[in-house]
Amino acid sequence: MRCQGAGWERVEAITEVELEARTLINSLYKATDGRPLLWRTIIGLSAKRAAVDYAVERGWIVVKNGRSVCLTVKGVRQVRDAKE
Repeated sequence: MRCQGAGWERVEAITEVELEARTLINSLYKATDGRPLLWRTIIGLSAKRAAVDYAVERGWIVVKNGRSVCLTVKGVRQVRDAKE
């Protein structure tokens, strides 16, 4: 079986963005002791824009003013479920 690269590269890129988004919500979880809706300022947030967008689209985080983020209840559940 032979596959050409474009599709495989895209799958890998999506996986990398998802992993970065999960790393982001795990960091927020630790920074807030697992409590949702506590705002934190993240320096360099724009550098991980794809991961941030991924997390926002899934309802895991909310972004305010382009720098402040908070973990949602859904985001807290996502982290907790991943730990089980």
